[in-house]
Amino acid sequence: MTDKTENSSSLMKMVEAIAIAPEDARVVVDQYKAQARKSSPSITDEAIQKLVADKIIQRYSKLAATSGATTAIPGAVPGIGTAVGMIGGGAVDVSICMKLQVDMTMCLAIAINDGLSNEDAKHMSYIIALYGSLEQMGSAGATKLATKAGVRMINKYLTGATLTTIKELFKRIGIEFTKKATLKAIPFGVGVIIGGGANYALTRYVGKVARETFLLDLKERAEKKVHLPEPNP
Repeated sequence: MTDKTENSSSLMKMVEAIAIAPEDARVVVDQYKAQARKSSPSITDEAIQKLVADKIIQRYSKLAATSGATTAIPGAVPGIGTAVGMIGGGAVDVSICMKLQVDMTMCLAIAINDGLSNEDAKHMSYIIALYGSLEQMGSAGATKLATKAGVRMINKYLTGATLTTIKELFKRIGIEFTKKATLKAIPFGVGVIIGGGANYALTRYVGKVARETFLLDLKERAEKKVHLPEPNP
């Protein structure tokens, strides 16, 4: 039990050390929006949102596909040098794959609902990225993301012990990756576990689920505002 706790804690610390900050995610999203408006000045806000979300998912899925060779391309993904320095090349694939999914989800959060606070964007991104990975691997539980029940679950997590929830999800992620380890053990018990194609598929799945979850969340937030009772005079 102690080893599993330490392993999940190591993975969490690594991802937190190299994941994008909400402020930086806003810069990335703003750049994509500016590019879209420059290429199509008459484009609608809704069309921009879809275009930017698609580009974000595609970009991070392609980066994830190369993460098996990340130690050889340290300039391709920010944070690789830090990861190698902290834990060595063997563990980088898992850490970078998770970092990319968190980064992607953070950018999607901002692209779809830029009214989210940095704290909510960060916490939602970690929870959705981790839960989405578990969902794709068939071990997330009965509640599915990208459903009204999934949105309610995420918001319930945000109002509770959020850090505890994120730690538990990292623990479950570590266990699932360990099950898939095929080549060799590395410091926190996770092997070089998935190739580029699987990384791509996993990240793309997480991206699509995250996009739909954020859209549903935005819709529900808007509906709640509409149905708020009028204040008494």
